[in-house]
Amino acid sequence: MEYKLVNENKLKIILTNEDMALLDITPEEMDYDNTGTKRIFWEILDNAKHQIGFDAGSEKLFVQVYPDKNGGCMMYVTKDVQKSVNTYNTYEKKYKSKVITGAKKKRLLYMFENSEILLEACDQLNLTGYTGKSDLYADENRYFLYIEDNKEQAIELISEYGILINYPFFGFYLDEHTKKIISSDAVKTFSEIFKR
Repeated sequence: MEYKLVNENKLKIILTNEDMALLDITPEEMDYDNTGTKRIFWEILDNAKHQIGFDAGSEKLFVQVYPDKNGGCMMYVTKDVQKSVNTYNTYEKKYKSKVITGAKKKRLLYMFENSEILLEACDQLNLTGYTGKSDLYADENRYFLYIEDNKEQAIELISEYGILINYPFFGFYLDEHTKKIISSDAVKTFSEIFKR
């Protein structure tokens, strides 16, 4: 089990297949209305408090669970510090979306300050089974990753690592000042090239 503090109000928890077996739960069985799930969840948060200081005891929480293809999962726990102490906890599960014929795919551009952050993002997207189209560009100092996908999961996940570039004419900058490094399947290819 690995804890990463995204910021003071957001925690990322990585559970391996072995962790899930020790907890005797699968991502599909996680249901916050279930007493067993609540017990496991608060046990995990108690460990996070002792290991890295993330204290969520009196806050409203938003929990997102992303199963990975190896049987583990990633959990994001976000404190809603603006809500009162007596509000209920919110729990959300995310699974692989079904392919919807004719669904409009989002094409978004993210900037990464270095290759390590980009590699971490690509590795995490691969763990969730990401298969959307992706192109990678680079200039002297930064990397730019276009992803095309109709799954909200990929968009949320990559936002943890990169900065969304939301300028309609930024494509002109890419054409003139960057070099396209990988076409079509950049997420998978970049991860494979720099496999740890």
